[in-house]
Amino acid sequence: MNRNSFLRALVSSLPLFYINKAFSANSQLQIAAIGVGGKGGSDLQQLSRHGKLIAACDVSSKKLNYALKNHPQTAKFSDYREMISHLGGQIDVLSISAPDHIHAHAAQLAIDQGIHLFIQTPLTHTVWEGRQILAGVLNKEICTQIGLQGCASDNFRRAVEFLRTHALGQIEEVHVWTNRPLWPQAPEVDNRPVGSDPIPSGLSWSEFLGPAMERPYLDIYQPYNWRGWRSFGCGALGDVGLHLMNLPVMGLQLDPPLQVECLSRGPHNLETFSAWGIVKFEFLHKKERYTFPLHWYEGRVGHLGKESLGQPNTPPLHLFKGKKPSPSGCIIRGSQGTLYSTSIYGNNWQVFLDKKWMYPDELNLSLASLKRNGRGDAGMKDEFVQSIRAGKPDSSLANISYAATLNEIALLGNTSILGGGKFDWDGQNGISNRADINGLLTKPYRNGWGVKKVSDN
Repeated sequence: MNRNSFLRALVSSLPLFYINKAFSANSQLQIAAIGVGGKGGSDLQQLSRHGKLIAACDVSSKKLNYALKNHPQTAKFSDYREMISHLGGQIDVLSISAPDHIHAHAAQLAIDQGIHLFIQTPLTHTVWEGRQILAGVLNKEICTQIGLQGCASDNFRRAVEFLRTHALGQIEEVHVWTNRPLWPQAPEVDNRPVGSDPIPSGLSWSEFLGPAMERPYLDIYQPYNWRGWRSFGCGALGDVGLHLMNLPVMGLQLDPPLQVECLSRGPHNLETFSAWGIVKFEFLHKKERYTFPLHWYEGRVGHLGKESLGQPNTPPLHLFKGKKPSPSGCIIRGSQGTLYSTSIYGNNWQVFLDKKWMYPDELNLSLASLKRNGRGDAGMKDEFVQSIRAGKPDSSLANISYAATLNEIALLGNTSILGGGKFDWDGQNGISNRADINGLLTKPYRNGWGVKKVSDN
């Protein structure tokens, strides 16, 4: 039994409270958003075209006012708990584009009210949270979409279809890499700073902390650098790792790994992510029952600060067949050929077959099995809304039934770099063979901001 079928069996044994709402083509969706700056701002604008924006929440009043300048009637909140408590019964669709540590708690509050969810990557902050949110969504048949922008690209979908034809032969190895982080973390930061800075005007610091444990405000956390702090972000894997792994995970139809091993890591601590790391995942090919590795590379090897920037952390150069390594990318090598994606979203790729490189248009691709979109981020929102109106939770390509597995793979990579060494992974039960690793699968919560076990829902 694979993980998703196991979870469906689990939730089928729980009390069912179906609050799934289907809408006709002409009915108006009531939309709300958590996090409206940057990516959250574009998510809000794209979704608001499909209905009425009735509420929005952000810890920055400046960002909130800017995002809602064309929505004067929209209710404003700094605490999403209050927004969902007061208006949850009226909200049909919620966008969550807040920092990573917020996702699971906000999503669970929305799930309790049967609200359909658009959640930016990563789905959750910890492995344990991912399993609770997936089980909760399946229990209530809520429509979901995770912000994997590459999924809307026609070229990405063509790559997925190509991989599923097995034209590369038996998969021998996969390599995924990025030059990130682009923010301060180890070794520049090796401990939690002491002291505090004045809280900027318009920033609700307690609401930014959310589920994270109490700490004073410091400028070093804002506005983007929270990604490098373990209490708030998921590092390079949470920022771009899910996008980069999306193509091999979807194209090769991967379940969670059998084994995870940290092969290399830079200076590390409990506060921030490492300057570099290499993780090896061992996967089982479901259909043909053989195993193969996926290697993840992040950061710059030997990076010790501004005086020593280190070397690019990329796969062995012979795998590129004469091509130049891109800053971030993916290589899938099979017994018959190699696919090389040079883009974060898997939409710019070529294949080495018959001793030459070929672009997609040069390949004899089979007829499309995946519906085409081609409208990028806005197209994703179109598909999400279509799934809601049809009452079909699995019809969106980046729905949670798929994305939860991708999320778990990425977060296990972070767990491996922090814990070091090798561990076996029981994908059915969500547990490893090491007690110290199991202790890293979840986290403590600040009072009033905790994520519940699904059996407690």
